Amino acid sequence: MLFRSQAPLQAQPAPPAAPGGPTSQPRPFTGRAADIAGRYIIMRESNKDVGCMLTLFEQARGPGGFRAQLAPACRDNGIVVFDPLAWSFGAGRLALTARKGHKANFIYHEDGSWWKDPKEGGKPLGIRKM
Repeated sequence: MLFRSQAPLQAQPAPPAAPGGPTSQPRPFTGRAADIAGRYIIMRESNKDVGCMLTLFEQARGPGGFRAQLAPACRDNGIVVFDPLAWSFGAGRLALTARKGHKANFIYHEDGSWWKDPKEGGKPLGIRKM
């Protein structure tokens, strides 16, 4: 009986990333809350801008933190329903508080964007400073 020699086992490439979500790695945010305030674009599906803008105010207060305001021209139904009214920062995470009181936690990424913690489920959602 003849046996063919087998090629040595090689490491298999990593499976492709799940569709949507961040395209960079998370890293700790070392800035202050004042560094976070400003105008942001809202993203879904691999950094795709959905045409919505979010402003995080440094001086004005909102329920449970600083004031947040969604631009009235936003047409993404999920974001409009969430309707963030406030934001806070702690333990390296950004939290947006919705009109109805629930929160979404965001993790900072090396490209300067913030993405919703995937452990919270739902569709990928990110923001990037303008």
